[in-house]
Amino acid sequence: MIRLVVTDLDGTLLDENGRVSQENMDAVALLAEMGIPTIAATARSPRSVRKISATAGLGPLAICANGAVVYDLQDSSVLSHQLISAAVAAEVIRVVRRRVPGAILAGELLEDFYAEPGFFSRPIPGLNVPEIRALEDHIGPGATKLIARRAGLTSERLRNILGAELAPLVDITVSGPDWIEFAKHGVSKASGILEVCRIMEIETEHVVAVGDQRNDLTMLRLVGHPLTVANAHPELFGLAGEILPHHNHSGFAAIVDYVAARKAG
Repeated sequence: MIRLVVTDLDGTLLDENGRVSQENMDAVALLAEMGIPTIAATARSPRSVRKISATAGLGPLAICANGAVVYDLQDSSVLSHQLISAAVAAEVIRVVRRRVPGAILAGELLEDFYAEPGFFSRPIPGLNVPEIRALEDHIGPGATKLIARRAGLTSERLRNILGAELAPLVDITVSGPDWIEFAKHGVSKASGILEVCRIMEIETEHVVAVGDQRNDLTMLRLVGHPLTVANAHPELFGLAGEILPHHNHSGFAAIVDYVAARKAG
């Protein structure tokens, strides 16, 4: 029996322009009619997820910041927040500066997102991020997550350069082709799903998860029904029980047939 659908946003539920198609919104509504809620599990902040969830009909909870935050959309409240301490965040930044000259950094603390000049190679629809001189000046009480990129280096190359030295401090997640994210040890989309399942009293074997990037690998390994989309990173195909169509073709909507077939069975 399927009791919950968890979906990544960018590259999965959303198209390349960051929009939710009518077909995907209809699919979320049909799942709700079956008694199955759909929630987001994303690298995005609660601020961004609130808007998308309201448009798409997602909820009642959301997994944000790659699992660092579980958020109650109905009450607009944080249910759990796994914070990188200020001391650890400062050390991560020092290591990145030393090991990757020219790296550009960004950081998030719940609703607040800060990015150094040049962090985004192109504008992100609906995203208005204040530029800062240096992330070191904005870590305050700590960070929900830290992000690093450097022009000309792939995410894999960055992880290879930084992994050994930073592994004792933080977990490293790859969520795109040219940046890596740092989180408190043990934080992932899988840890976020475990917290959601605890709150909603649902076993992970009754959960569908669908994603497209390597930061989705942990949740696909955890749930009873792992799915991906045709545009996904190749590493996900080996884990997926089924491959849905491309995200630009409303691939998520095909999940309704997947769920209905198992409900009938």
